[in-house]
Amino acid sequence: MNKKKIVLASTLAVLLAPSVLNNLPTNQTVHAANTQLIGTVRRGGAATVDANGNYVRGGYLGNFTSWRLSQRITIGGNPYYEVATNQYVDATAMNISNGNQVLNPVQKEVSYVNAVKTITDNNATVVNNNGYSLGVTLPNGTSWKVDQYKVINGYPYYRVATNEWVKALNFTSDYNGTSNTNNTVANTSAQKVITLRTNSVIYNGLGQNTGRTLPTNTSWKVAQEKTINGHQYYQVATNEWILATEDKNTSIFSNGTATGTLAKNVQLYNTSSNSMTRSLSAATSWKISSVVENSAGYYFAQVSNNEWIPLGGSVFNDGLLQQELANSATYEPSFAISLFK
Repeated sequence: MNKKKIVLASTLAVLLAPSVLNNLPTNQTVHAANTQLIGTVRRGGAATVDANGNYVRGGYLGNFTSWRLSQRITIGGNPYYEVATNQYVDATAMNISNGNQVLNPVQKEVSYVNAVKTITDNNATVVNNNGYSLGVTLPNGTSWKVDQYKVINGYPYYRVATNEWVKALNFTSDYNGTSNTNNTVANTSAQKVITLRTNSVIYNGLGQNTGRTLPTNTSWKVAQEKTINGHQYYQVATNEWILATEDKNTSIFSNGTATGTLAKNVQLYNTSSNSMTRSLSAATSWKISSVVENSAGYYFAQVSNNEWIPLGGSVFNDGLLQQELANSATYEPSFAISLFK
């Protein structure tokens, strides 16, 4: 881990703290420690908070760094994992693995599954289609037939009954469902060679995260191109696909602007005042024309002439979009860097 990044990012971590965090209830459910889980920070980094939801000064975790996860607590109804003494990270900011597979893969739309899952947490809260609690909990050790999987407010859920959903992290980790999405496949007329810009997640032909990666700077011949839930993929081996933007020469902006829907309220950085200014509301959609990465490893997405969304954690409902945006960033080392000093 780069200690310098932690220090430099401390000011931004404080500036980015949404005011709502300071008003969150402090009564949280603490779950037993699970030292078998590893969390790898997704593109964009992650800021840590204390047990009351307040950002920790200097608590910034860099892109793709891995951390052994300790106890899991609930802050404002959402799961956080402890990575250091009284420092917790939003579960959606990481790929969480049990050593064999990613337990919280990023997906955009509903996937259809056919599996039996067992609750491994006490009092697993049941919510409706919009993420609101129904005042019902499922007891530890009980098993449930699940038939759909989707992301609600940035968190993965399984459906246990009509209009009843439970966080995927409350279940055992086995995943034996299948997707029923409509995919478009285009055979490339001439197989092209791509070079990976990062350690790239391998997906199967249904767009499901396999928990495996291909190393950065390696080159692969593309056999086919495919669109899954609106995202472009390249096939690099039998039933192995990667996001097209993992290629150094492929950008999400090749065909114009991208559109993202916010998963939470987000405060904007304004280049004209060099400060954090107004906030955009959760569930609103915005056109994004470009993305930059600064020397502290932080990403900003442009939504107007002078206004930029910081991309730390899970900002958009569509986590894959956030990955594609980060992959398409232009490196500007001094961009907003004064916020980190």
